[in-house]
Order: sequence, then structure tokens, then C-alpha cells
Amino acid sequence: MRAVPDTPLPKGPKLNIGCGPVQPAGWVNIDGSNRARLASRFWPVDRALVALGVLPKTSFGPHIQIHDLFKPLPYADNSVACIYAGEVWEHFEYEDTVRLTADCFRVLAPGGVLRICVPDGPTFWGRYLELYEAERAKPAGSRSAQALRAHVELYFREIMTRRVWLGSIGHKHKWQFDDVQLTALFEEVGFTHVDRMPFHQSRIPDVAAVESSAFCIVEGTKPFGRGA
Repeated sequence: MRAVPDTPLPKGPKLNIGCGPVQPAGWVNIDGSNRARLASRFWPVDRALVALGVLPKTSFGPHIQIHDLFKPLPYADNSVACIYAGEVWEHFEYEDTVRLTADCFRVLAPGGVLRICVPDGPTFWGRYLELYEAERAKPAGSRSAQALRAHVELYFREIMTRRVWLGSIGHKHKWQFDDVQLTALFEEVGFTHVDRMPFHQSRIPDVAAVESSAFCIVEGTKPFGRGA
């Protein structure tokens, strides 16, 4: 891991993209999910559906900034101090993540930080290979496919499969990342000092307020100029 640049963040808002239920003070908490839209813009309807038992309670409300991440971020060039996105990038096709990462680069001020946390592909599929090798090592007559089926079922049931609208509120994954892919993506759009980072270690002083998962975390800095 490379040394984290010892420079303060530039001035500007701190964006928590795809905030979900993690909505700390001092951050602009942004979400574009169907549930966030419902609870923010049509909160009486949302509360009625909760009262009827159709939907569970939610922390979303009018205090959340609603934004469709398929559209450019509503911030001027070079105006944002830092951006955090926890378990968001995997919900986009790869080409859309390129566009979104480039747009984060656009709005960040020089010296600003982008930090992304995604489910770690090698961890998930490494476990699959462990289960596979364990069964292959057994005599043919004593092998069981149960653990392998359960692991694959988890992937398609909980991660990749599109569920019914009210059941998932739009939840589905479209890509599987790792730190090699994310690092290349960051560097492709212009970030420097890009590396996989430990949980809660960051140039963002209060990153612990937004970071709740210790999966695959990659962070990069927008340079101050060419060659920075």
C-alpha cells in the first residue's frame, strides 16, 4: 500500500453517494433508489405503506438529496472536497462506472478524494474454490455438491438476481469488482495515489462516519495539475 498523501482536503461539500441508511451529519447524503425517492418526495404515501405492513420502516426522508447517478452530479467542476460511495459501483454496468468515476473526478477540487467500497470478488469466489477443492479431494463416492450449490445460490439469489419491485426496491448487482479493476478505473480517469486501503484509514478525517463495510476499499486523489 502506498503512503496516504499528508495534505488536508480542499474546501467544499463532502458527498456520501448511495448513502442508504448511513446518513451522518456533515455530509451531503445522496441516494437515487426507488425507496429513497418514495420516502423523500412522497413521504405520506411511504408512511401509509409502512403502517399497512407493505414496506418496512426506513431512515430515508426529505433530508436526503435525491439524484439519479446515470446523470451528471449536480455540482460545479472542482467544487467538492471528497466523495464516498459504499457498495454502489457494483450496481452499474462497467461502462457506466467509467462515466460515473469520471464525473466524480470532474466535480472534485484538486486534492479532493474519491473513496469506493465494493464487495470483493476474489473473496467470494476464493471461498467457492475452497469449497470446490475440498470436495474434489474426497473420494468420488463421498463428495457432496450441497455446499457448492448453496454458495452459487447465494450469488444469484442475494446478489445478481433482480427481485420483484416492492421486494427489492430496485436492488441488483451488475458487475463484480476487485482492487485491480478499481485501481485501473481510478487511474484511467486521472486519479493519482490510488491504492487499496484498510478499513477507516483515509485522507478523509471522518471517514468512519460513512464507512460501515470493510470489503474492497480503493481511494484516489485528484491531482493539482498535470504530473501531480
